[in-house]
Amino acid sequence: MKQIRSRVLTSQRRRRTGDHPVRDASISADSPRTIITSLRLHAICVIATLIAASIFTLTEHDDHRHTFWCAFEMIVQTLLVIVGTIFFRTRIHLLHDTSVVQPILVMVVTLTLLCEPFQRFFLGHGHPFEVLVMHSQSNLMLALAVCGFRITFQRLAMLIAVFLTIFSCTISNASGLLPLTILFAIGCLVWLVASWWETVDCRLLRTEKSRRPLVWLGASVAVPLLLMLSAAGFGANTVTTALQGFMPSSGGTGQFDPFSRGGVKDGDALVAGSQNVKSFAPLEDAPFMDSDKPSLYDMFNDLFDEPPKIIKDQQRAVALPPEELLHVHQKMAEAKQAGREFSLLRSEKKADRKRIQDLDTHAAFYVAGRVPARFRMEVYQHFDGVTWYPLSDSDPNSETSRCTKIRQIEDRHWLSIPLAGRGFEMHSGSDTHSLKVANLQGNVIPTPPGTVGVSIDRVDREDMYHVSSTGLVSLQRKTIPEMTPIAVASECVVRDRIAENSLVASLHRNATVTSVLPEGLETDRIRRLAEQWTHGLPRGWPQIAAIEARLREHAVVDRETKPADDCESPVAEFLFELQRGPEYLFASSAASLLRSLGYSTRLISGFYAHPKNYDNRKQHTAVFARDAHFWCEVFIGSDAWITIEATPGYEILGPPPTFFERLMQRAQQLFLAAVANAVPLTAAVLLLSLMVAYRRTVRERMLTWHWRWLAGGNVDQRTLRLAALIDDRLHLAGQPRPAGTTLLRWSKRADLSHVHKALQQLANRADTARYAPTIGDSASNTHSESQLRELLLLECQLSVRSLQRPEPTTSAQPTVATT
Repeated sequence: MKQIRSRVLTSQRRRRTGDHPVRDASISADSPRTIITSLRLHAICVIATLIAASIFTLTEHDDHRHTFWCAFEMIVQTLLVIVGTIFFRTRIHLLHDTSVVQPILVMVVTLTLLCEPFQRFFLGHGHPFEVLVMHSQSNLMLALAVCGFRITFQRLAMLIAVFLTIFSCTISNASGLLPLTILFAIGCLVWLVASWWETVDCRLLRTEKSRRPLVWLGASVAVPLLLMLSAAGFGANTVTTALQGFMPSSGGTGQFDPFSRGGVKDGDALVAGSQNVKSFAPLEDAPFMDSDKPSLYDMFNDLFDEPPKIIKDQQRAVALPPEELLHVHQKMAEAKQAGREFSLLRSEKKADRKRIQDLDTHAAFYVAGRVPARFRMEVYQHFDGVTWYPLSDSDPNSETSRCTKIRQIEDRHWLSIPLAGRGFEMHSGSDTHSLKVANLQGNVIPTPPGTVGVSIDRVDREDMYHVSSTGLVSLQRKTIPEMTPIAVASECVVRDRIAENSLVASLHRNATVTSVLPEGLETDRIRRLAEQWTHGLPRGWPQIAAIEARLREHAVVDRETKPADDCESPVAEFLFELQRGPEYLFASSAASLLRSLGYSTRLISGFYAHPKNYDNRKQHTAVFARDAHFWCEVFIGSDAWITIEATPGYEILGPPPTFFERLMQRAQQLFLAAVANAVPLTAAVLLLSLMVAYRRTVRERMLTWHWRWLAGGNVDQRTLRLAALIDDRLHLAGQPRPAGTTLLRWSKRADLSHVHKALQQLANRADTARYAPTIGDSASNTHSESQLRELLLLECQLSVRSLQRPEPTTSAQPTVATT
């Protein structure tokens, strides 16, 4: 206690004589409370932060696969910190100002975050989100330690070091953390003791009562809370998604990150269940489980109603070669027995609404990838005018089955499927979709058109798959295991390239049942309509595109409108009378119109992954039973079939956009959004322009309002704030005070002679408040109130208008008459 008392008395004597050895002489005039710490305290802070950085580095390399790089990183960061500390300590007189140090700190954090995208794109590896954030904080901690000649920087560096060590010890099991953590705890204790003894005299000499800014503290807590509540009110969005996964232990958000540390493992690597498979999330190696899930045809019957039980005996003739007639009838009978045919006549009896509601509630499967996308489930080649029939691979005259083989690509086994139509050079780019079948019976894998690969984890045998001649991929079992992740790769078709190729579908025709129609008067009407729509167009893609475009304009989608049960030609009734109906009538009409012109077509049934079902939080698209869809494919040669979408409201997914195309899309979206919100956007731009034009006036009004109503503190603090306010007013009045000129000297200018007295009085008060502040509560309340009234009077006298240059006055000159 005697030593403390002697140090206090010595400091008081030095304070009276004006000798301040603990302050830097070069900065005492501008910042009298800036204290330069001793080299000993600075070294302790640097050592403690280096230990914390080493702990985090070990946590970052927890897999023990990069031991050399871990040691190299620790050595490099130690050398950089030591060199930087020496550099700053030897140049304190140049780098003491906070305005010089703060940009360096901001640059350190920014470069840490900006390096991550380059690391991911060019080097192929990156950091998890939480490790990336803590990596930036680690670099900030080291930068603050380098600038630790100021006690405030040391305190912030030690605070970050404590949190960084707690974070590292929480998420890591790396060996060597325990001794380093003990050393860090000792270093923190030593720094606390040393910093307390070094600054004890300043705390004992400070007799002013510090007031906590309760208003600002409450606002700093209330404003973020209100923002989070308002963001949560809009449902699932980017803000709420980020808040749910802000901390590493906060649980999963449904997002898949290839650089993550593991998360809650709700994706590709769950433990397979053995007792109750349904109680587990999607997994790769789940036990195969059969269930009573609805099949594709069950969904069709529920969505479009069931076909009529008794169909009137109709005589329909199909122009087929004699050698194929018997075989086709045999396949038609097999399809009827298996329930795989699809009739265009549906009964008016409504399906079970409870079943439809169940199918709308439970998704058939989930898709992760670009949408909108189509997924093929069944292919129908033969059409007798009312019913579509699929043909199996046992048909000797069908296309040759495709040659497939298993290939290993990046630790995954892919079933490679040859792509048809490469000679047309119509493909550009590829897409990969991840599927998880949840509520769909059958062994057919939903695949998009142009599929070139299928991958299921740990399935490396080719005989586990079956690829039909129509391109459908299925498993050699009854059903697909529930919630099994399936990856499918497909090539994208560029329609502009097809239009530029004059040989596409112009000379090619498949001679099988995919190019014939039943004979009759209705077929002739369909043929005349197709010729009318394609009049004057050359054969090939122009005619195909014209049929597709005219059908999208000709009718309206209406799933409740269906042809009559006794209708002989549902396609003709749809085209010439109803002109509205469900999707299968659009697709059947397109196939019939193109067949009447001599093209080979087939009907495809499956699902349409709609963008409106995209879940932003889970990053996937749910496909429900209501998304069952029909479309048409046309044969263009070289075993290639192209999707034809005749139903309005459904789009065909193009190739992945290039970087320039993405920029143009964003620009177009911004333009459309600006046009849609023209009035509020114009008002906001005008308001922003006015605020920029009158920014100094707005700032002066805000500072004045703040000084009058919100500025707290004693008289000295309010005097200094008033001096800063008058400086802003001088700048606004066109008479800014130079940085090297005091307010008292600037008040002696001739342009300010009319307010010289008020400015001089304020300058004297500010100098007194800055260099000889009132200590303790020696001033009485009455004296303080009188001083505050005087300050308010000075603020009113020194307005912006009074600080402006006075207009020069011209004296009247007598008029001299000339003779």
